[in-house]
Amino acid sequence: MFSGNECAWEDCKVRLVTAENGWIGEIAHIIGAEPTSARHEDWDGKDLDDLRAHNNLILLCKNHAKNIDDKSSRGEFTSEFLRGMKERHEAPYRHSVQQMEAAYRDVTKDNTVAYATTLRRFHDWENLGLTPEEEAQSISAFNRLATAVGTLTLPARQVLALVAGLEEPPDFQLVMRRLQIRQHELVSVCDELKRADVAELWVPEDGDPAVISLRGGQLDDVSEYWDELRGFCADEAIDLEDILIRLDFSLLD
Repeated sequence: MFSGNECAWEDCKVRLVTAENGWIGEIAHIIGAEPTSARHEDWDGKDLDDLRAHNNLILLCKNHAKNIDDKSSRGEFTSEFLRGMKERHEAPYRHSVQQMEAAYRDVTKDNTVAYATTLRRFHDWENLGLTPEEEAQSISAFNRLATAVGTLTLPARQVLALVAGLEEPPDFQLVMRRLQIRQHELVSVCDELKRADVAELWVPEDGDPAVISLRGGQLDDVSEYWDELRGFCADEAIDLEDILIRLDFSLLD
């Protein structure tokens, strides 16, 4: 999503982030994710993740977000209308962000990952009495994670480390403030994290704030590994940033 910090509604110039109040916009669905939500009937019914993808989300001011979802007015706004408006609004900003992403991809070539070879320290901390086969599976999972994180840009690794270090998924605005990152840059980073299958931008259908949540795809879909990694680092006095930002997974050995 590329907003230029303005509502995507044509001729609406409401700013989505202000110095006085922070984030005051809304992340709205073009096709609603719930059966009773606006335009849900347009969904092809195949992949629920498609409804949370960036191409199905549009950044609006609170008034226009309410208009497109309210039962009394939602019928006036088709998914085709909203998608076209989104494309027209985002087009001027898309090229500069794509250039930024291209620069990010170039710098990742210099990333050097220190892989774990035994996970002995981590397994001793877990104290689960794993079999050799289970230990091998765990090592394989963490090395897949290391490879995926090693492909990320520095901003993406910084966001991942922040999210992984918290017990609950942080809201989008909090991450913007903590890392002093611009809205469109953070959206681009979230897309990068989702492609790596390590985290994603989650937009609740009930209107609650958008959050950035961890994904367990690189860890055999065992999302509890993230909690264990955070607990291990806390108990063993290891900086989680050394692993996720500086790419030293050998600290788990």
